[in-house]
Amino acid sequence: MNTTDWLLFLIVVLQSGIVFWLWRRIDMMESERRVEASTFDHLQRQISALQRTVQEIPPAPRTEATVAPPPVRPQPRQQPLATTEGASPYNQAIELFKRGFSTADVAERCGISRSEAELILSLYRNSPTA
Repeated sequence: MNTTDWLLFLIVVLQSGIVFWLWRRIDMMESERRVEASTFDHLQRQISALQRTVQEIPPAPRTEATVAPPPVRPQPRQQPLATTEGASPYNQAIELFKRGFSTADVAERCGISRSEAELILSLYRNSPTA
């Protein structure tokens, strides 16, 4: 066999290998397409079943939503504070507690935390001067 024959043989072998590789690649792609189509069909059936289930659910009766008005809190007596302008917020808190304000209101008006207001109330109630 001369060089030309070897080259032709080599070209035929390479072409055969390429054709075989392409055939395998196309077969794999076709297999993947079948799996995807099967999955798609399965999902379509599930969606259809869910749509039928949703259509079978009876609608909720429509009623006018009535919103209850917020509860009316009793207004504390409005008296001026008996403290001076530079009084501490804790002294102001005690004055507000004496007039019947809640801990949330005292905390808001005095600029202190609610837990501080609760502590002041607790100390005030337990003090002998209360």
